[in-house]
Amino acid sequence: MLLDSQVLDDVAAVAAPAQAACSRMTYDIEIVREPEAMRARLDSAHCEGLATPFQGAGWISAWYATLGTEQEVEPLLVIVTARDTGRAVLTLPLIRHRVDGLDIIAFADLGVTDYNAPILGQAVPTEPKAARTLWKHILKALPPADLIEFRKMPVTVCGCPNPLALLPGVHPSNSPGFTVTIPDDWDTYLHGLAKKFRKELGRSFRLFEKEGDAAFRRIETVEEAMRVLAVMNEQQHARLEEMGYSYVIDEDDYQAFYTRLVADGLENGTAVLTALTCDGAIVAALLGVTDGNSFAMVRLSHAGGDWMKIGAGRLIIERTMHALHQGGIHHFDFSIGDYPYKSGFGVEPSPLFDFVKARSWQGRKCAARDLAKASVKRVLGLIGVSLVPRAVKDRYSRYYGSN
Repeated sequence: MLLDSQVLDDVAAVAAPAQAACSRMTYDIEIVREPEAMRARLDSAHCEGLATPFQGAGWISAWYATLGTEQEVEPLLVIVTARDTGRAVLTLPLIRHRVDGLDIIAFADLGVTDYNAPILGQAVPTEPKAARTLWKHILKALPPADLIEFRKMPVTVCGCPNPLALLPGVHPSNSPGFTVTIPDDWDTYLHGLAKKFRKELGRSFRLFEKEGDAAFRRIETVEEAMRVLAVMNEQQHARLEEMGYSYVIDEDDYQAFYTRLVADGLENGTAVLTALTCDGAIVAALLGVTDGNSFAMVRLSHAGGDWMKIGAGRLIIERTMHALHQGGIHHFDFSIGDYPYKSGFGVEPSPLFDFVKARSWQGRKCAARDLAKASVKRVLGLIGVSLVPRAVKDRYSRYYGSN
């Protein structure tokens, strides 16, 4: 893997010849706050825009309809168009909320969105100078805040440079994402994995089949999906409590988000929920989102106890990937978190970046601390030390406890 600075330089070099006139472009910027208007504008943005599955119509609509209604959360859908042509530039799904006495503008996330990025339009700038010009226009239009925190941003969105990742001052996030692209032939992929891991997968499958009436199932109905989600909550809660981590996603708003995401997603094909069952009981479950080309894993659970001995979490990932691969999906995103089980599947790190900008003297203190932490993390990374704060582990606890 390239060093983080090299990743950004390479993207900038590719993008540089694209739009020489973009640095002189002017923009019209609209901020939409009303839920009904937001839904219509999001539909329009997604028609021709580029987005990760976490900025897809299903995810963002469910987010704003649930977590976006929290008392101290103000939705801010920022829509940018080119003034001279009227073409879409980008759409930013943001919020303004209060944290520790500070007003912060951030992506629509609150701990559930794995990658944050704009929805890119056809007129999006793709080189650093033009990206800086665009950002200056956006910054002037944003409401007052102490701090702007854009976390976990990918360098590209569907192959197009992310202009926010080209801004001066971006630095590596706490963890990269991890992805793998599988060739047309599934067996070719399996044979490319480490021999020990292949043997463990085979053993897991054989032991699972011996346990009783064992089956892998893709959940098709909303009624059954709600039952699987309820079991997933119980399994994750028990597992994380056993490990000593906080479980923050069993609050009402978070549960409402996942319920909405799955209910709407099963209907329009953007959500995938699978389960391993034995004698009717749910042994493991996996929830993810897809845009038809890529599948991103969102939540994973298993029953623990003796089921850990057969690697139920590892097995449901493999079964789900195999089923989706047969349906034409070749790119699989294991999301953030450098957890041991991922390496067996042949994943590669995908860098993510943060951008933090102070807009008040109170915000400058936080921005300075963030920059200092980023510097320490970079030094530790160069000497091979991994540093994942406990707060990050707690907040993104849905990833922990797989086997």
